[in-house]
Amino acid sequence: MTRTVSHHAAALPPLTLTPEQAAAIAVALAGQPDGPYAAAGRGALDQVLAALEADPRRREALAASTLLVRVETGRAAAVRTVVEKGLVEHRVLVLRYRDGKGAASRREVEPQLLARTADREYVVAWCRERQSIRWFRQDRIESAELTAETAPRRDPATFGSPPAGEHSTHPAGRALGKATAATPRLVVLPGGRA
Repeated sequence: MTRTVSHHAAALPPLTLTPEQAAAIAVALAGQPDGPYAAAGRGALDQVLAALEADPRRREALAASTLLVRVETGRAAAVRTVVEKGLVEHRVLVLRYRDGKGAASRREVEPQLLARTADREYVVAWCRERQSIRWFRQDRIESAELTAETAPRRDPATFGSPPAGEHSTHPAGRALGKATAATPRLVVLPGGRA
């Protein structure tokens, strides 16, 4: 006996959203440019924008603003993919990095691990320019290029701890065992991953 499955469009009952909730949904949908539900997400985003703004010209402006979110999300995902490949394959990376003051630089780095604190993600790497371990904020890496050169592994005890305050990179001047109470600690797990 063959069973036929039919797919029907589901209709939700009317929802009441605050402007903030609708904006959060729009940003979340815009932030998922790819994936198995990308087309459905774009359709849902169009419906949310239509509910937020009746005027077609203003709705078009809202849609354009969500495009920036999609572009930034796509860029961040591409950078992360290259960084992760550099870590897994132990290869030197060339980063285009923007510091907290907005100054851009080109850095050749030997990636060691990805680290996460409560509110930030970092690439911990040996910076060839500074000749020390540095903590690069993921959100400030504008581009990452994978080279064919092997990145040597460094002693995790030299990695230091996450930067305090707004400094995006810093020398590993604080050993793991000497972190102060005000400094978030990094715990390196077996395999070199935080």
